[in-house]
Amino acid sequence: MSRKQAVKVVTNNLPRMLALLTGTRARDWKAQDGPDSGCGTDYYYGHRQGNEAYINVDQGHFTISVAGETLFTGDPAEDPRLKRCVSEG
Repeated sequence: MSRKQAVKVVTNNLPRMLALLTGTRARDWKAQDGPDSGCGTDYYYGHRQGNEAYINVDQGHFTISVAGETLFTGDPAEDPRLKRCVSEG
């Protein structure tokens, strides 16, 4: 007997997360290429004023760093500031 399971799609607005964590505007963060850490999924962003951000997502756990400083670790859906950047459908 086969069993159908619903697929949950989660969309994360990474530039908006960066803006909320740094007090900047989301549109000022642009995706960039960067190295693969080999652990989870890596995202790199650059800010128009020169700051660089690194976001690693590994099994739903986020680590967000800007200019080498870790600004957030955990699940953004559980954080009061960042939960509005996560949409499920």
